[in-house]
Amino acid sequence: MNVFIKLKLFIKDNTGNFLLCLIAAMIPFKMNMGNIAIVISFIYAVYFKYKQGFKFDKKGYYLLYFPLAFFVINLISALLSNNIYAGIRSIDKNLLLVLIPLTLYFLKKTNNFLKQTLIVFAISCSIATFMLLVYGGYNILRGQPTDVLFFHNFSIIYDQHAVYFALFLALSVFSLTHYYNKINLLKFKIKLLSITSLFLLIIGLFLTASKAVIFIFLILYFFQLVSLLKAFKTRILVFVSFLLIIFVLSKTETISTRFIDGLEFNINNFEPTSNIVEAKVFNYEDKVAISDLELRYMFFKIGMFHFLDDGKLLFGYGVGDVQDFLDYYYLTYGLAPNWYEGFNVHNQYLQILITYGFFVFLFFLVYLIISFYYAFKHQSLLHLFFLIMICFIFVFEVALVRNKGIVFFYFFNTLFFLNHIRFEDSHSRNTRNT
Repeated sequence: MNVFIKLKLFIKDNTGNFLLCLIAAMIPFKMNMGNIAIVISFIYAVYFKYKQGFKFDKKGYYLLYFPLAFFVINLISALLSNNIYAGIRSIDKNLLLVLIPLTLYFLKKTNNFLKQTLIVFAISCSIATFMLLVYGGYNILRGQPTDVLFFHNFSIIYDQHAVYFALFLALSVFSLTHYYNKINLLKFKIKLLSITSLFLLIIGLFLTASKAVIFIFLILYFFQLVSLLKAFKTRILVFVSFLLIIFVLSKTETISTRFIDGLEFNINNFEPTSNIVEAKVFNYEDKVAISDLELRYMFFKIGMFHFLDDGKLLFGYGVGDVQDFLDYYYLTYGLAPNWYEGFNVHNQYLQILITYGFFVFLFFLVYLIISFYYAFKHQSLLHLFFLIMICFIFVFEVALVRNKGIVFFYFFNTLFFLNHIRFEDSHSRNTRNT
């Protein structure tokens, strides 16, 4: 009987942690698996909070209000859009802005949730990467080209965009490295598992061939390793290792081609115009020659120019209508149909600005600034690396219009924030007791 009671108490005390780990473990895999984990966790979290009594803390948790406010803004913008169908579709994805923060908030009093969740996430990403390597290797043995191991083809069986999968792997490497260094008395088998996982994650990261993620990862990871390693000789070894990695990347044809071709820039004379007669119309050869960097440059100029020219500075085009306007302007310059129809502007900051207007854009910047403030205040390198990485990627990608981007950003940013608040609460109680 005592064993049964202890087991019941153990399950009760650890269910919250298990569900947070479940969400993290499903992120690297298909979208429906992650969504099921979030919904199950939300239902339990509401039940858990109901049993406790719905008492909400009035202080300290205001950062959680930002995702909820973004959902309300999205809802209003969607309902006021001319293209109501597109607006309603955006509401469906943005429900995550309600489910994720509330789930984490309701379960916030579980112990060691940050460390456990990050380690489980890293292990899950390692397993996912191993499966992709086996799958890709099997296809190569069957006679398919080696391209099946690179870029979008690498993570295609999970329906994952290569950039998002690269972000998952980068955060996993940061997490495993951080906690590996914190625990000095690891058993040999655990050490071996950690090193193997790191090896898999780094290989997978380079195979995604995501230029922006790899670039910022190399800088941040070099800084992390140097900050953790005290011996001068070891730091020199790390520096030489990074030079070797860069050399190997430059000699890997698929990756080097993506970096070299993608960074070509010969289009600085392009200027958008409100006069359709004067607009530059790109022909087939022009469009074939456009590099990734040039494409982002054009999207930024087109989006910013017409957004201001149309007088949408204060409230934007609206979440349901923004893509229709972009597609019309892409058509003006010969970039649509077929080629770039349906493409966003590939800059998260500009996408928010042209969709919702200046005030919401400012609101989003405040959210990021407060997040950085807590990371600096608590000297959390992991949170800081996460924010620097994601904010850098926002310059080149629009992550917060896709399910995986929304889940990754808001789940982990909220997780880090709640850990900071929990630390402050604990410190405050200790202070009062002394």
